[in-house]
Amino acid sequence: MHGMNWTLADIASVLAVEVVGNPEALIQRVITDSRIASAGDLFVALVGERANGHDFVASVIEQGALALLLTQAPKQPLSVPYLLVEDAVTAMQQLAAAWRLKHRLNPVVLITGSNGKTSVKEMIRAGLSARDGTGVLATQGNLNNHLGVPMTLLSLCDEHDSAVIEVGANHVGEIAQLGALAAPSVAVITSIGRAHVGEFGSLDNIKRAKGEIWQALPATGGVAVVPVVEADSEFDGWSFWQDALAPHRVIAFGDMTNLSVNRGWQAWVGVVERQATADGQLVRLATSDWGDATLQLPIAGAHQANNFAAVVAALLASGLSWQSIQTGLSEAKLPGGRLRLLTPLPDLLIIDDTYNANASSMKAAIGVLMEQSAKTHAFVMGPMGELGDESQALHEQVVDFACEAGVKAFLASGPLSASLVQRFDVQQPLADVTLASEDTQRLAEALWQLYQQKGSMAVLVKGSRSARMERVVEALVKLASQSAN
Repeated sequence: MHGMNWTLADIASVLAVEVVGNPEALIQRVITDSRIASAGDLFVALVGERANGHDFVASVIEQGALALLLTQAPKQPLSVPYLLVEDAVTAMQQLAAAWRLKHRLNPVVLITGSNGKTSVKEMIRAGLSARDGTGVLATQGNLNNHLGVPMTLLSLCDEHDSAVIEVGANHVGEIAQLGALAAPSVAVITSIGRAHVGEFGSLDNIKRAKGEIWQALPATGGVAVVPVVEADSEFDGWSFWQDALAPHRVIAFGDMTNLSVNRGWQAWVGVVERQATADGQLVRLATSDWGDATLQLPIAGAHQANNFAAVVAALLASGLSWQSIQTGLSEAKLPGGRLRLLTPLPDLLIIDDTYNANASSMKAAIGVLMEQSAKTHAFVMGPMGELGDESQALHEQVVDFACEAGVKAFLASGPLSASLVQRFDVQQPLADVTLASEDTQRLAEALWQLYQQKGSMAVLVKGSRSARMERVVEALVKLASQSAN
């Protein structure tokens, strides 16, 4: 795809600063990583806790960078032009907003939520690709923060026809700021949960913060895709969003039982039923405006069926057909560490869901575990971060859910692991295995011994990113590989 082709003078005009040096330098790309600098790049020198981008100015110039965006005036003359700004992050966001408006895209889908953001983003990207091919701009990984959103938008090219942008937050006000950069035509909230409740301060603040996404929609003509749960559920955000939703076309999604009473939406997409299959699930959907369909989703989990309803709502509202959606979704894949199903040996299934975790996603993943056919079901629980004062209660809530679901082996790591294992033991005195340990190898060996005893096992490994629970997955896979050899 062609590059940016934006003169430094134009960039300076957006930022209301002067160019020091050649204003006609033609910028092809904006970067913040000095290691990838090459000809045509504008290098943004960020100042972080661990590194100062200004320390790498000489090296990026040597690598061919065409211009610099600095917050610290150079101590000696530079061989390339530069811009001097007060705040580099703010400047990047301003550039991203301006660059986005230079492109006509249909649709631009903006996504947030406590759980399911990346899954929904990947499914929408796959659906749009059936129509637009490689002309779909999508957030890479989960680069959904104050740097990731502008960097994604700054990678827009003339060949892009549509975009799907993920935006995350752990403080009130972030989504309002970042969402506006994307100028979306469709905005989606996937779910409300207790993710980052320690930072937000309360569940109500989470609802308010997620609802900031509606502000990013155009004054008229915008489409809002809204999750609907039981009206008396603590995770129901409707009352917080109702006024902000009034100017937009609202499409509700969720289980059909929760869509039976219309609380103010213009259309809906509901999950009627689902059936787990060897390679995902069959999901039957009903809609208010587009008919009904049963589609094959190559992703497991009841919660993913609900996410799928959100995806279908966004795509149908954007003019895609059921056939295009099915064609695109047949190629949908989730990034590593998100419900990745591994079968290193016959009758040994490892569910790698180690990318991140909160109480809601833990329960959803346990649901996927218990759908698997196996003689025993094991759960390796890592710690969940950023839960504040509710941390202990939410960890215990997940353990109770696992017991009720029928998990027969429970292993845990993290500061609460001993008490969580004890809680599991009380409820499941005949458990196959229980273990609290910080030793990755020991956890994997306990799982391996259980598999050898049972001959058939499904195991879920999950925890917050900081826990690095993927090490348990890697160690277990290695044990299985050594046995096979």
